[in-house]
Amino acid sequence: MKLNNNDRNIVEMYQKMGIGYLQDIKNIVTPEFLYFLKIIRKGGRVLDVGCAGGRDCGALTKKGFKAVGIDLVDVFLKEAKRLTPKAKFVRMDLLNLKFPANYFDAIWANAVLHHFNKKDLPAIFKDFYRVLRPGGKLYIQTKQGRGLVYRKDRFSQLKRPFLLLLKKDLSKHASSAGFRIRFIKTVNDAAERKNVKWLALLAEKK
Repeated sequence: MKLNNNDRNIVEMYQKMGIGYLQDIKNIVTPEFLYFLKIIRKGGRVLDVGCAGGRDCGALTKKGFKAVGIDLVDVFLKEAKRLTPKAKFVRMDLLNLKFPANYFDAIWANAVLHHFNKKDLPAIFKDFYRVLRPGGKLYIQTKQGRGLVYRKDRFSQLKRPFLLLLKKDLSKHASSAGFRIRFIKTVNDAAERKNVKWLALLAEKK
């Protein structure tokens, strides 16, 4: 599958941000991720979508999970493989998941859906459902709000595009794909940015 222009621009932006960006985010641990570690099947296979430098995959492997990280930014994947050799890292497009059905026990999708077009979300949720085993957990964190915005912050002097979503948006896409929603809530920014709020969704494959 070929990247559209929007996807390509985002990948190139993160490629430019490079190792410096990974250093900035390496110590950020959200309370939601710690909760996620507790509720997923022990020793299970977990997909980290938009894994960046493998920070969360590293935590997963230390807890005994089989972590698989996917991303499209080559400099991120190279660093992830160096830092967490026990995990598997693959250059893969979220819009073209090349995994078999019922392959993962859980999916962790943190800070990635807000980089996609709204029209792509139904296909993304459908594929999440396909690759999860029955009873598998889907945990999503994405920025909350309405519409497309461009923002700079302390992690980037470049204006990054973000698709902001409301609770009803996430609920609709998860339910339409067949998921049973366990909760959806607003959470604070772990990096303490005052103008940033997140949506956290926990859903389960029926």
